[in-house]
Amino acid sequence: MIESVILGFLQGLAEFLPISSSGHLVIGHELLGMNEAGMFFDIMLHAGTLLSIFVVFHKKITDIIVGCIRRNPEQLREAGYIVLASIPTALIGLGFKDLLEGLFENPRAVCVAELFTGLLLFTSQWGATGAKHPDNEGVKMNWWRALVTGVVQGIACIPGISRSGSTISAMMFMGVNRKYAGEFSFLMSIPAVGGAALLDCIKWIKCQSMTGESVKLALENATPEQAQDISEKAMKCAMAGGFTPELLVGMLVSFIFGIIALKWLMTFLQKGKFQHFAWYVWAVGIFGLVFI
Repeated sequence: MIESVILGFLQGLAEFLPISSSGHLVIGHELLGMNEAGMFFDIMLHAGTLLSIFVVFHKKITDIIVGCIRRNPEQLREAGYIVLASIPTALIGLGFKDLLEGLFENPRAVCVAELFTGLLLFTSQWGATGAKHPDNEGVKMNWWRALVTGVVQGIACIPGISRSGSTISAMMFMGVNRKYAGEFSFLMSIPAVGGAALLDCIKWIKCQSMTGESVKLALENATPEQAQDISEKAMKCAMAGGFTPELLVGMLVSFIFGIIALKWLMTFLQKGKFQHFAWYVWAVGIFGLVFI
């Protein structure tokens, strides 16, 4: 139960604060010696943080949906930018899936990625709408800025690189208004986080059909290479997990702290204090490199 609370806390805060939730979970597992949470537990943690976006930005989301139904040009354009930004993210995430998943097993590489995130956050203050330019109202989002932001979000699939930190920094460098950059970053995370959770959910459902008998039959007619692959998949499925009270606790904790993190970050962002998170991220990266 304690591990569920810790993982839910890490997921809820780190998913939206510019400190990388994936990086914290990898480093947390390594340093605290916690067991893997399991595929289904991971899905539900992401579901909890996804719900927190709908709570905090419910008005903005409702306006976009209603506006699209009524064919409002501004809201249609807003929805189009979110869809456009999601395309390169999906292409990168799916195209480099195996490589990205392999990085989750390399904690030291994750720590280096955390240091890179810190560099992005620190230098964001010199962006066109960064803290060094408080009077710059910024420009509006357009198709090429949405596309670039989507590419950055795709690169942030690397564990240790913060999705919110990198996308908001990129938009500030491109001169996008700080408040809008924060809102757009979290709105565009809905298809990204939701899509990733959906793929994991499909994988988990497939795992439920992988019984001991079916694995045994598959191994009988498999080559040595195929047998090894089947065995690895069976082992992962055995660790996938299922519905438990601990799962509900973890999901609730991630939901609550997701809301706190979203509101906290938007406040920091509008006050021009976004770059201050760099010191924490650097500390995490250095601490991990020293003790892992």
